[in-house]
Amino acid sequence: MTQNYEVESPIINSPFIEPQCYWHIEKAKPPVKAAGRRLASYFYRVPEHSGKGRKQKQQEEMFEAAKGKQVDLAVVNDLRGRIKQWRQGEYSGGVAYDGATLITKELLTLWRSEERLQRLFFAQIEAVETILFLVEASAMYRVGLLKIPQDELSSTAQAAGLRSFVRYACKMATGSGKTTVMGMLAAWSILNRVAAPRDKRFSDTVLIVCPNVTIRERLQELNPALGDLSLYRTRQLVPPQRMSELRRGQVMITNWHRLAKKESNRVNGDSAKVVTTGEPLIISKNAGKANESVEIKHFESDAAWFKRIQKELGSGKSRSAQWLIFNDEAHHAYRRGDESDAEITLDEDKELAKKNAREATIWIEGLDRINQLAGGSRQRGINLCIDLSATPFYIQGTGNEVGKPFPWIVSDFGLLDAIESGLVKIPQLPTRDMSGATEAAYFNIWRWIQTQAEADGHSKKLTPELVLNYASAPINLLAADWHLRFQDWERTAKQQHPVPPVFIVVCRDTAIAKEMYQWLAHGNDNYGVAPPWFKNQPGQEVTVRIDSKVIDDIEAGGSKEETQRLRMLLDTVGKATWAGGKVPAEWAELVRKHNEQVASDDHDGALQWLDAQIPPGRDIRCIISVSMLTEGWDANTVTHIVGLRPFGSQLLCEQVVGRALRRKSYAIDADTQLFAEETAKVFGVPFELIPFKVASTDPTSSPPEPQRIYAVPEKAVFAIRFPVVSGYHDCGHFAVSVAWDQVAKVTLDPMHIPHTVELTPLTTPDGALAAYGPGDKPVLALNAWRSRFREQQVAFKLAREICRRWQHDNGAVAVPMQVLFPQVVFATKRFLAEKLECKSGTKACDVLLVGESMQAVIGALLEAIKKGASATSAEVAVIPQGTAGNGSTEYVDFYSTKPLYPVNHCHLNALVADTQKWEQSAAFQLDIHPNVLRWVKNERLGFFIPYRKHGILAQYVPDFIAVTATGLQLIIEIKGQMTDAAVRKSNAAERWVKAVNRLKEYGTWRYLLVTDPAELTEMLAV
Repeated sequence: MTQNYEVESPIINSPFIEPQCYWHIEKAKPPVKAAGRRLASYFYRVPEHSGKGRKQKQQEEMFEAAKGKQVDLAVVNDLRGRIKQWRQGEYSGGVAYDGATLITKELLTLWRSEERLQRLFFAQIEAVETILFLVEASAMYRVGLLKIPQDELSSTAQAAGLRSFVRYACKMATGSGKTTVMGMLAAWSILNRVAAPRDKRFSDTVLIVCPNVTIRERLQELNPALGDLSLYRTRQLVPPQRMSELRRGQVMITNWHRLAKKESNRVNGDSAKVVTTGEPLIISKNAGKANESVEIKHFESDAAWFKRIQKELGSGKSRSAQWLIFNDEAHHAYRRGDESDAEITLDEDKELAKKNAREATIWIEGLDRINQLAGGSRQRGINLCIDLSATPFYIQGTGNEVGKPFPWIVSDFGLLDAIESGLVKIPQLPTRDMSGATEAAYFNIWRWIQTQAEADGHSKKLTPELVLNYASAPINLLAADWHLRFQDWERTAKQQHPVPPVFIVVCRDTAIAKEMYQWLAHGNDNYGVAPPWFKNQPGQEVTVRIDSKVIDDIEAGGSKEETQRLRMLLDTVGKATWAGGKVPAEWAELVRKHNEQVASDDHDGALQWLDAQIPPGRDIRCIISVSMLTEGWDANTVTHIVGLRPFGSQLLCEQVVGRALRRKSYAIDADTQLFAEETAKVFGVPFELIPFKVASTDPTSSPPEPQRIYAVPEKAVFAIRFPVVSGYHDCGHFAVSVAWDQVAKVTLDPMHIPHTVELTPLTTPDGALAAYGPGDKPVLALNAWRSRFREQQVAFKLAREICRRWQHDNGAVAVPMQVLFPQVVFATKRFLAEKLECKSGTKACDVLLVGESMQAVIGALLEAIKKGASATSAEVAVIPQGTAGNGSTEYVDFYSTKPLYPVNHCHLNALVADTQKWEQSAAFQLDIHPNVLRWVKNERLGFFIPYRKHGILAQYVPDFIAVTATGLQLIIEIKGQMTDAAVRKSNAAERWVKAVNRLKEYGTWRYLLVTDPAELTEMLAV
């Protein structure tokens, strides 16, 4: 029996911080919003078609035969608490990440920064922190840590001399950013190895293994050789100045098929003549039958295999013998267990089990050979193996208990967490219908069809015709809802995003899929009138069928033209344009051949001319599949799914539903600071124990469609380029000369920070403090604390912090400490005497008590020293070499749901407005002003001005950049009120302008601070 787990607002957590609350869900109870974080666990039920633990029952009862239970992931829950302690420095005097290297701390600071243009999800940071903790954390944080079970070798493997290697699994829901996590960890390992070549904890040789060619091509962005086009820069995973170090390592990416041993006569493309070199393997055909035969094939040796793999995949840049391995979609990479998969009755399931077993065998044996050979004879070749998967559970054909998790899972951010944090679409599942039945019919369509067929006197064996006779009703119902979404897309979003919503039907077997395709794509109305929107027309393919055998060929990178066509089609579903605007060569060749056939007289007129610039999957509306689309397919336009197969495990449900849950937009709601809700409707995939959104009562309402903001190639004449400043360097003579008339006072006021507190020893019966009553009431004051500091000590401590800050910003070699410190101490003493106002008994030393006051003094003096520096001072900007130091509007490409404003003299297609009027007014004036050649709003350009905010490094992002007719480059800020923060940013901008202009390489810059938009026109006449 299904339960109603509907909630009004499934999204209750920010995606950028640790979950603060969760929906507590129990059988037969409504969801309750609970404080804190959900414990890591999994929901296990002995799956259908598994004989282990089953009693013989009727087919319609099998799904309920063994009640599911929730099992905690004890290791993950233990690690979560320890990582939080490590992050906060609980056992190390507040020192965060104690034991981590300087490189690691630098990367963590970058990744956790709230000033990033693209903040990383908490799910990504937690997964990475977990691996870092296990490798680098001080021993004090690991005392008593639960033992992490490992991937143990069988006795046969041990007898063969194989060595085990360390595996850790990170469980991350679909859409939570596993690729980014791989990039973060690859950068962490390579940069640490480059910095400390003798530290064997790290490796600069990285291998990523994935299930198929589609994923392999998508993961190419993890290759550091791509530079600014790699994920390390597009997602800001590595500081620009570290990219040259990162490229000293190598990241190899392959699908598991390439790990298979080749026959000796096929290595290096040799002809298929008989070759007897290599290792012989006896292959028996038709064993036990009259026509049994034996054939001997020769395969390359382990050493020859390893040499070939290194040549095919490696660049030879790395130095470490030990490799870092990533298994992407790691539930395919397992060692065979001893249990038999009893009672696998469906032919399709048997074929799937055989495929799974072959894939896992080749995958794991390949890793075992690397571990045996890469490190030499004395040490293992795999330094660390990290598994990433939304479902790191044993699947059918493993010889292990299906649905049980890999025991080495160390991090878990599952689907429930992803839904509550808004990282994925919210599933909408059937809960009630007009039949009044306890379970909605279309919640589990397969079981409903079985029941209906038996009640109508049909056989229990469901034929394709029987399935479609019943399934046509729910499909038509869901397709009608899809059409409403389609019409809404045509009306509001097609012009900006010409990709329709996608409808998926997942079938039990090829026979059902074939019949379904005939009904939907060709209008075969034997099963009732088919939805007309999915019917293929000559030259317009909107519905496609993908068989499991074709998928196998696609995964292996098959060369058949139909395989290549379908792979290109699947890769581009949901894509309006080709990646990077470049048509793949193999697609261009397929289109050329097709168009040649169209131009000939050898066809019946059904073929239509193809435009190679249009991706083949762009206009697809419906996909009919068998055992595909369970992973590695990341179209974000799927809005509806129908399951027409048995779902015996929540694992399979999550894999199939996951295809509809990838978000379209990652824009944050300005009011809630949460992701806006996106939904997907699902029939027939009986996913339990998840919160799903109440169905909308207004079918016409939908969230605003994200609109693309990008650099228009035809408007390249309006491109703007700018330097990326990472810091400052002062190489001139330095003398402190404070402009005292410009130094702001700092006031110490006990009304703001009390320095006297009375304590009461008693409480009332209800636990509240008793203000009156017997007993001493001690008073705590600062007398004893103040007696520890003389005024000279206060001046010295402040001066030391100012000098540290100066050297951090300008470089330690800019001004020697012995030159800088005495001058700053003198200035600090005068500040304490003339600019520090002490009210109501406060003392000068109190500035050391409160961080806010101390930073105010340091900040005021530091700015004053900068302004009053000697005329011989020559502070210049520090700009990274190469593309890392050169920003441009040509790299802008993102989506936004905010209002857009038209632009003319701007490289971009539109302006994203964050205000009601001000930014639009400024944009209009910039667009029509005769003195402005080109301009752009500073939205995701990567242009920022470094400064300090309360002593912490921050980034100031001004509003606009403009270039005048005289070549002057303007940084423009629209500010209605001049707060202290605005003054700090203005000072930082003036410093940036002076430091960049001194370089004389980037033109002349000026900073304009506009407090009234109406004055901008006059100010632009410069």
